[in-house]
Amino acid sequence: MNAKRSNKMNRLITIILLALFSYQPSFAQEGIGTLHTNLTVHKGNGAVIENGAVGVKNGLIIYVGKADKAPSGEYDKVKDWEGKHLYPGLIAMNTTLGLNEIFAVRATHDYREVGSMKPNVRSIIAYNAESRITETVVANGVLLAQVCPRGGRIKGSSSVVKLKGWNWEDAVYAIDEGIHMDWPRLFKRKGERSDPIAFEPDEEYLEEIIRLKNYFREAKAYAQRKNHLEVNPEYEAMRGVFNGDKRLYITANFIKEIREIVAFKRNFEIEKVTIVDGYDSWMAADLLRENNISVLVRRVNSLPRFSEDAIDASFTLPAKLAEAEVEFAFQMAGSMETMQNRNLPFNIGSAIAYGLGKERALQAATLDAAKILGIDQTTGSIETGKEATIIISEGDVFDMRTSMIRLALIKGEEVNLQTNQDRLYEKYRSKYEAQ
Repeated sequence: MNAKRSNKMNRLITIILLALFSYQPSFAQEGIGTLHTNLTVHKGNGAVIENGAVGVKNGLIIYVGKADKAPSGEYDKVKDWEGKHLYPGLIAMNTTLGLNEIFAVRATHDYREVGSMKPNVRSIIAYNAESRITETVVANGVLLAQVCPRGGRIKGSSSVVKLKGWNWEDAVYAIDEGIHMDWPRLFKRKGERSDPIAFEPDEEYLEEIIRLKNYFREAKAYAQRKNHLEVNPEYEAMRGVFNGDKRLYITANFIKEIREIVAFKRNFEIEKVTIVDGYDSWMAADLLRENNISVLVRRVNSLPRFSEDAIDASFTLPAKLAEAEVEFAFQMAGSMETMQNRNLPFNIGSAIAYGLGKERALQAATLDAAKILGIDQTTGSIETGKEATIIISEGDVFDMRTSMIRLALIKGEEVNLQTNQDRLYEKYRSKYEAQ
């Protein structure tokens, strides 16, 4: 009797194990064997394929080329897009998306902790995968985001998320990939934020620089030993900055600050450094390129910082960096930044209008952003073997007059493009049409 019961139990366990190991995520099933054809394919690396096609299987891109040469018989489905445009999914950099829901309600803010030096703060554990704001961003073609903390001198670590998932564990794409900090300000504001002449020298600048350098010396000395009897969580979080595993993002604007950051990088032998905002970065373009320092340019639609600056200073910055061959990407940090990420492609469109080439702009928003984040081997461009994280648009994705996203895939899984506004529109339209 016991032997029979034991045999039944063994068979049951075998069936359960087979079921578990044969299970595949739903996105892989949905992405199998689809050829998207009759498209203008913008690869994200500067190349464009007219009348192109992209084949997707098991969440990966397996064909990129001319539509008339595509092996259509190898796919379960063939979708003709009638001249629409295919792009890599855009990447939102340096954002509080998922950390802030309602700008005017403090209880929905979860993007900062108290204190000045807090590299061990992790933004990813506060990420809300069910944010209503996220769906408005996805609807305009942004599929990946770098979620970043705010506040303090050293703010904490950022992570990259897919803008689709049940929770942060499901959404995370690259965890704790960088540390964010503010460089001490050479000038401070003395009046209204919108006043372009409201600056004066900050008397505490040198003192803050000394304090910051002392902190980095201690953190580097700690990182040079693998094991410690007493673990310091802050210095442990900084370890990756010194061994090259993490990128250091430094917010700075003035040319003197930027030059000092270059010297800081050399002195502490930090491999990966990116300047955030970088209003004067074009003045130090050669220095940045020679030292392999990239830039997350300030929001394109921004006013100049000084009264003597050209009114289009922020609009022309990306074109200047591109001409100088400095690696850069776009961001929307600033006032109401969380919800403004939906306008990322249209801010990029403004940079295009002020001299930045359209394909170069796409590269900055996709492949170059992926390189900065360290994920370019799997995403950021339309290439065989990479993940099928793509968008298909009715028109130019950077032109708000023609952009209309018709399909979005993240790792081959189709993303629902309907927003809460769409749902409310349909709800009340059906109500009043019935009367």
